[in-house]
Amino acid sequence: MRSPALVARPEVSFEAMDGVLSALGWFLQSESQTPPIIPGEPELAVYVHRGTDTALHYTFNPVLRLRVLEFSGRDALGQWATVRKAVPVLDAPALAALLTSSETREVLLGLLATETLRERASLDRVSALRFHPEFSVSRTAERVLASLVPDGTEEVFQRLKAEKEAHPDRSVLFAHLPGEEQRRQVLRWLIHDYTASNPDIDAVLNSALVDEDAEVRVTAVLAAARLQARAVLPALREANIPTSTREGASPLDRHFYVGLRNVVADLLAGRPPPPEGSPKRERMSPLLRALSGPVEVRNDPQLLLYSLTTPVDPGPPPASLPEALVEREGTYRLRRSGLEASWVPPVEHWLGTEGTLRRVKSPGYFVARVPVSRAAAAWALAASQGPVGTAGPDAEEPLPCTRVEAEQVCEALARIEGVELRLPSGDEWEMAARGPDGRLFPWGNSMMEDGASRASPWGVEKLVASLPQWARDGLLCGGREQPRCASRREVAAEDGSAVGAVRWVVASSA
Repeated sequence: MRSPALVARPEVSFEAMDGVLSALGWFLQSESQTPPIIPGEPELAVYVHRGTDTALHYTFNPVLRLRVLEFSGRDALGQWATVRKAVPVLDAPALAALLTSSETREVLLGLLATETLRERASLDRVSALRFHPEFSVSRTAERVLASLVPDGTEEVFQRLKAEKEAHPDRSVLFAHLPGEEQRRQVLRWLIHDYTASNPDIDAVLNSALVDEDAEVRVTAVLAAARLQARAVLPALREANIPTSTREGASPLDRHFYVGLRNVVADLLAGRPPPPEGSPKRERMSPLLRALSGPVEVRNDPQLLLYSLTTPVDPGPPPASLPEALVEREGTYRLRRSGLEASWVPPVEHWLGTEGTLRRVKSPGYFVARVPVSRAAAAWALAASQGPVGTAGPDAEEPLPCTRVEAEQVCEALARIEGVELRLPSGDEWEMAARGPDGRLFPWGNSMMEDGASRASPWGVEKLVASLPQWARDGLLCGGREQPRCASRREVAAEDGSAVGAVRWVVASSA
């Protein structure tokens, strides 16, 4: 995983930045010993944060005034988010302005900042700069594009160039981003980071409106409305909005999607909405408000709009690990059994459905990445009585068991690992499945034939496999028959015939 990084605005002096960092609890540990080219502007510096095991590595390119802040350590992501709010930094609109500048130095600064931040919104602009008359710009653009597009070979570039010539109004690089979830998130970050469209964003939206994924297309409709992208109106009118389950729309949403596209098309065409006070205007008011800014969530349609316009914020990493857990290369495992866990960070989640909608903040906890398999359960029950070697693989089909048996498996694992390990609550199960954006299903908001094989935003898998899964208080969640994240079924305590799979949780040590 790349270390999180920021690029400070070039006009921010080292002295000013140092003052802000000091106020946030950072201590300047060291800086470059050689005399700086610009007095008072060291080209290297290292900060450490008081109270956390986190470091900040600062580098300064005095020619381009490129100021990079790279974070590492236990709370790198959390500190990145804090510093980002306090230090003036280059965001997506600022990068777009640099990349279209007539000044060579500003274009180079934009290219290097784009590479550092891995900002993909302007991939087409970076690609175009490969043909810039300044050799320093064209050479840098070639390298930056290769770093942003994994298979950056000349053959790939030629294919992309041919596609661009066939569809000059589209971003072919967006179309080649791997995985529909990544394309959805790019659109939602554009909504989050920009207040208006530009030619590069128009090209992305034109590509998204013909994307093979139904949710990408619907998200593009909302992005066009939020960013007032009038240039994409022809593509929006022609977009294939899902109207059936086969096309990805659930029965409750198909008419809503079509109506949404029609409203957005009218707005972009400049047609006024119904007059104030009219019954039609009253019905449309919540949607019109959602199309112009952050969504107020009070019912299921508003929650759907929220989910389609809200990027997934990864949240902070665990401040520390429970003794029973180890981390290797970004993967968490129980120390003795080796069973894998996913981290659900302490961020707010939308839970429930209309009538039960509520906002709940996760306490921060670890949850089994997959349900406990037959082999792993048998090992745990035996190993809790004495040493029996190592656990079997947990990639097999989950063990079907009663609620009592599920609790016994958790108790056995808790004895082995020496930590409080239990069934999740209904809310914990839903947060692990739903993520922070309030999506309908673990994989998103559209029906997908292979949805059962998809992970949730927190990397939790097999949430809607064949068996439902036990939660505390006699709840069964998930399963093939109830794939929505908010679906729960109560099981009477005396019902010994109900079976489900076991998914455990371990509380954070913080």
